[in-house]
Amino acid sequence: MPHPTAFTPKLGATILGARLVGTPLRVCVKAAGVPWSTFCGWLTTGRAYNAADESARNAKHRDLGEFAASIDKAGAQAEAVLYQRVLKATEKDGGLALKLLQWRADAPLRAARLDVERQRAQGTFVERHEIANATDDALLEEARALAAALSGSDPSAPH
Repeated sequence: MPHPTAFTPKLGATILGARLVGTPLRVCVKAAGVPWSTFCGWLTTGRAYNAADESARNAKHRDLGEFAASIDKAGAQAEAVLYQRVLKATEKDGGLALKLLQWRADAPLRAARLDVERQRAQGTFVERHEIANATDDALLEEARALAAALSGSDPSAPH
């Protein structure tokens, strides 16, 4: 059975209805039989429509704009309900309250780790020990090699 690629109000209502009851977004999309990449394209187009000046909006994307706004709102509502439930549970469970405080305190560390992983994936992350343990001569040679690679010349040629 082929997957739908065109947005329809019925597909939008199916995904939105599941999201409103707190279902994870990927599960909502999968249950509607829509490929994740297609859904992401709908959201991107809808959000772009909403962000654009009214004079620059493409009228054929109005439905996607409304859908994207509804999905974002439903996600925020689901998160708010979940947060309220967790806070209510902490009234009876001091251990859970402590874990919640620790989790919130660790948020900057988690964000930093995510940033490092993104840099590693892009090949732009440099380990501290790679620089700290290198001699000045080794660092200069590395800089020359990088400059030569960027300019397309031979790094062993005299400068």
